[in-house]
Amino acid sequence: MSQELQATTNQVLMQEILVLKDMVLNQKANRLNDSLFSKELAPHYQQLAIQLSKSTMVPKAYQGKPQDLFVAMAMGYQVGLSVEQAVQCIAVINGRPSMWGDDMLALCMAHPDFEDIAETEMLREGEIIGFTCIIRRKDRSDTVRSFTLDMAKKAKLLGKAGPWQDYTTRMLQLRARGFALRDAFPDALKGIKSREEIEDYIEGEFRRSDDKPQSRTEILKQDIINKIGAKEDAKSVCDNINSLDSLESKEASSEAANLPDNAVGQVVENSVENLPSPDAPATSEQISMIKELIIEKGFSDERILKALFFYEIGKVDDLNYGQAVHFLNLLNR
Repeated sequence: MSQELQATTNQVLMQEILVLKDMVLNQKANRLNDSLFSKELAPHYQQLAIQLSKSTMVPKAYQGKPQDLFVAMAMGYQVGLSVEQAVQCIAVINGRPSMWGDDMLALCMAHPDFEDIAETEMLREGEIIGFTCIIRRKDRSDTVRSFTLDMAKKAKLLGKAGPWQDYTTRMLQLRARGFALRDAFPDALKGIKSREEIEDYIEGEFRRSDDKPQSRTEILKQDIINKIGAKEDAKSVCDNINSLDSLESKEASSEAANLPDNAVGQVVENSVENLPSPDAPATSEQISMIKELIIEKGFSDERILKALFFYEIGKVDDLNYGQAVHFLNLLNR
């Protein structure tokens, strides 16, 4: 009897384990699908981003930039904002989604655990030298953060032209608020920082000590390679400007020949005019080849849409020369 009872108990336990496994798998699937990057939602919102980026009703920073607009919409979706709110509230600064300080506060105040906020001036001899922000959340100790003029000086913010010079007090208030909100409501903001803070970040450009300055010819070649996007295809274009290698010697002897200051620059300009422009419309041969390869390789509508979204266009016929070269290179791999 005890063996039968043990067997029954084991069977029940196995069934409960299977049920729990299914619940965990479903939760993971829901998290993956609950995003604008999911297979179901991405195509629609990518196309929407392309259309909205052509409108003058979206912020200027998003006009002509559907990728940035899509990221803003996706981040807004994650924190509970509608598309309309996300487009207006979220900005992509230095490659990072951010929100205005007032929008961050509004988002946190909508959280069910938000109780109160207190922002007080820090005074010294009657002058404001900083701000303290206190955030009160249910069942948590108060989050208190401050930001002072001394801290701004240390971060080299006060010498920057713009709001730090024109609206110093307001910037101190927003910086203290941003720190407090991020520490008190990380679950609501999901890593989003204030735009005012992100704009103050300095991204340094590093260069190896053994790097040598590039000649004008090398800079021109690299610029064409970058624009076209594929070194294999850009090489043939760069070969056409090998004659520009002589420009360095011409420039060096310009003083002896008493040439005008802009003579060398004019030679470069005239030579570049003879090069194919990456921004020129794609040729009919390129468009035909691309369409044939798409059919030959059996591209789905979703993959085509993603490609068009990458090039920020609505249809294949809108490709420019440089984009067509890049696309053909990818299709022929």
